Amino acid sequence: MAAMAVSAIAGEQAEIMRAAVRARWGKPEKVVEIDDVSKPKLEDDTVLVRVKAVSVNRADYYMTVAPGILLRPMIGGFLKPKMRQLGTDFAGVVEAVGKSVSGYQPGDEVFGAKTPAFCEFVAARMFVHKPANVSFEEAAAVPVSALTALQALRDHGKLEAGQRVLVNGASGAVGTYAVQVAKALGASTVTAVCSPRNVEQARRLGADRVVDYTKEDFTRSGDRYDVIVDIGGTHPWRHLRRVLTPNGTLVMVGSQRRNNPLIGPLGYIFRTALASRLSKQKATFFIAKFNKPDMETLRELLESGKIKSVIERVYPFPEIADALQYMGEGHARANLVVTF
Repeated sequence: MAAMAVSAIAGEQAEIMRAAVRARWGKPEKVVEIDDVSKPKLEDDTVLVRVKAVSVNRADYYMTVAPGILLRPMIGGFLKPKMRQLGTDFAGVVEAVGKSVSGYQPGDEVFGAKTPAFCEFVAARMFVHKPANVSFEEAAAVPVSALTALQALRDHGKLEAGQRVLVNGASGAVGTYAVQVAKALGASTVTAVCSPRNVEQARRLGADRVVDYTKEDFTRSGDRYDVIVDIGGTHPWRHLRRVLTPNGTLVMVGSQRRNNPLIGPLGYIFRTALASRLSKQKATFFIAKFNKPDMETLRELLESGKIKSVIERVYPFPEIADALQYMGEGHARANLVVTF
């Protein structure tokens, strides 16, 4: 009987894992903690992955603090979060494969997206093989940020080979990928706008011209761009349109401007989109959509070396609240990664 009891307890423990959770909205250092949760179950169309690394994105910070009162129902609960767990990006090793999944087996190294992902195991559907020349940390940084950069330039900016691109906010997670993706898609010139400490980093990533925004206002330069990817959110539409070509496109990815207390960072985005409606020049905002073909495209770009992940800091899992807080401060130079 004692042996059976021990066996039962061991079985129950095997179904528990550690995860980053929060029970209320608030600053990460006050609300995020590590707790035991149920291990996800393998389904026919999923693979069970032991997570080796995850990345922390701006969206993860917003999902913690819920900026903008009216945004809370949209992101998961008005008074408190409906889902306790957090995270999207992961990289790890396949432990088990659902019977409907082909092309993967236990031991395969993969990366992908799954909500929640800040935990020891995920049962994932959106994933691809990790290139052998890329670490788990580098792979974990890719899904949200690189996918956003790819879709911003290719799908929403309609970037064509030979066109000119400007990336406003060329540091940080999305910005570092956007510079590289623009070059990979054939942009003739890529101009990176960033702070003084990130100038050399932008050059190393392939930017043809780098603007230190503390010394120069790119909206007064006289240059013209076919596509502007705006991650910084530092200039109003009336300034941005004067550096767009007559049929150019502004793609808004983020906003560092002061958040509206009701709708958070969307205030700047809505104002810009509304102001642009009477112009041939376009301003658009989007949220990246995960799909397998685009994930495979990113895998190929990683494997070929056309893009690489720039990692600023690596945190151990128990310090994930610190990573979220640092992301929220808005000074991250590149990707923030957490390892298990």
